[in-house]
Amino acid sequence: MRYLIVSDLHGNWPALEAVLKEARGYDQVLFLGDAVGYYPDANRVLDWLRSVNATGVMGNHDIWLLEIKSMQVEGPVLEILSWQAERISPENREYLSRLPWTAEVEGALLVHGSPLDPLAYLEEIEQARDVFEKVKHRWIFHGHTHLAGSYLTLEASSGRATTEGSTQGRWVRYNRYAHGGELIVAPKARAIVNPGSTGQPRDGVVGAAYAIWDSEEGTVEFYRAKYNLEHVLARLHHEQFPMWLYERLVLGK
Repeated sequence: MRYLIVSDLHGNWPALEAVLKEARGYDQVLFLGDAVGYYPDANRVLDWLRSVNATGVMGNHDIWLLEIKSMQVEGPVLEILSWQAERISPENREYLSRLPWTAEVEGALLVHGSPLDPLAYLEEIEQARDVFEKVKHRWIFHGHTHLAGSYLTLEASSGRATTEGSTQGRWVRYNRYAHGGELIVAPKARAIVNPGSTGQPRDGVVGAAYAIWDSEEGTVEFYRAKYNLEHVLARLHHEQFPMWLYERLVLGK
């Protein structure tokens, strides 16, 4: 099976639309959380996730939207979620409410943040090493950091030097895929993979990030779809959203 993997869509329909126009040769969609937040088109994003029967997990923005009435709404991030919560369709609210914190597909674990805490950022070698020691899945797919990349380890612990220069603990290597590329995972290796953010990349590369996982071949292909950011700008102007949301897309961070 070949899977289209998207994460951190954040209501950015033009970005997701660009991915759908470009991505080819996949059988199923995997969604790693945060359908809502930041950009105005949460309903369109959720409509699509439901239409393709995506296998997905809950993100922090998703749960915040569901619980926004019980929260103290301060600052633009929560104000946007409150705005979306007033406009989201009953069907899409129901879809969000049924998302699990983790899911499994062909033995792979899906989670938004870390397998040890779905709301935590997994962004350091030591964190990845801890995950590899405590979680035994060969494949782990996560989002949340908005950074396309992967952590690799061998099945057995090793005394080889780590990237910090230590000789203690499991060997772990990080690979950055902001500019795309292919990850090939050997039979005795395991991987923690982040496809990057479709809706708002933060790795300095402009465009909508996504990945294709081939479970049979043991590969992940990373991509960055280009699209007209002026379409997002027009939506932000129309709904009177803050302009720093557009600036983040222009800078890719």
